[in-house]
Amino acid sequence: MRYLLLLCLLTVNAHAFTINGKLTGEKLEWYNASNNGEYLTPNYWFKPARLPETKKWVPGTYTSSTNLTIELSSGRERVSVPLTLSGVNYQPNPAWEGDWYSDIYPSCDETTMMGIITVKRTSGSGFCISDNSLNYQKAVVPFSAVQPIIKLDKSILIAQLKGKKKGVYSGTVSAVISYGFFAKGSETVKTYRNVPITFSVQISYSPSVLSRINVLGNGHIVPKYDTTAHTVSGLAGFKVSALGYFENGLKFVLINKAIDDYNLKPVSGGSTSIPYNISCQGCSAGSQLVEQGKVLTDGKAEIHSPGASLIPFTLGVSYDNISVKNVEEKTYADHFTIMFEVSL
Repeated sequence: MRYLLLLCLLTVNAHAFTINGKLTGEKLEWYNASNNGEYLTPNYWFKPARLPETKKWVPGTYTSSTNLTIELSSGRERVSVPLTLSGVNYQPNPAWEGDWYSDIYPSCDETTMMGIITVKRTSGSGFCISDNSLNYQKAVVPFSAVQPIIKLDKSILIAQLKGKKKGVYSGTVSAVISYGFFAKGSETVKTYRNVPITFSVQISYSPSVLSRINVLGNGHIVPKYDTTAHTVSGLAGFKVSALGYFENGLKFVLINKAIDDYNLKPVSGGSTSIPYNISCQGCSAGSQLVEQGKVLTDGKAEIHSPGASLIPFTLGVSYDNISVKNVEEKTYADHFTIMFEVSL
């Protein structure tokens, strides 16, 4: 007996859900969705209502467009990001038996027939169906819930948001999942039923992030004596590299120390001290942070480097022309603390 194929546009109520993520610099995290390679699946299941009972049905993907562009907006800022509806997960009614199946629609590139039924396109676009049907001994509701499987290219998302202001960017996607089923009481009349779904993508975007600070240098200052002037001077350098993503640049400040307490002191006790200087080679502002033991410009410095992922600079620590009468034959030491943050 030949099957009679009917394509009917039946609909049920749409459902909505928001996929929430956070993009900080180039680090993308999803709060309520799971990554499986290049595919993203929300942790939420859409639960359609009033599905007709059937003894046989065939999972399908989308009869709506699968290659979309989602418009993400935050205030007046807007970006367009490609989004692909790649597949569908179904929660089927249990106790089914699978059987090979085909009709006029192409089979999906991937079909998984387990506790969760998955149909997916890994290439091309458009509607596809499982190459297996699900068969029951009696008519039942075929499945209780569905999940969309999408592709949202991280690199494109980052590129599109680059240069945009910090904010929460959101957009909405509407789609129609379709599956085939045989009408109750018939094994010859098959139709397709539509399940509309709507979901939003919301990205909390912070364009700048400081991921790591590398410091090279041991801080050992070798004294140089001027035997004519009877003075001593010395210089040490710290090579610093800031890594991350910087929308505008990097800034830092000296903390946890009195503004006039930048002095080398004898390690084993003594009555003398050596005031020192801290300078920044490569800073755009605040290149001289400390002079003769006292903080300048509130100990703040800034490096303008828009769009950089690496910011190198050098901190120089020195003392100049200290009279030998004010220096003991001892080891002198001190420490200082710097707090770094991105420039917003």
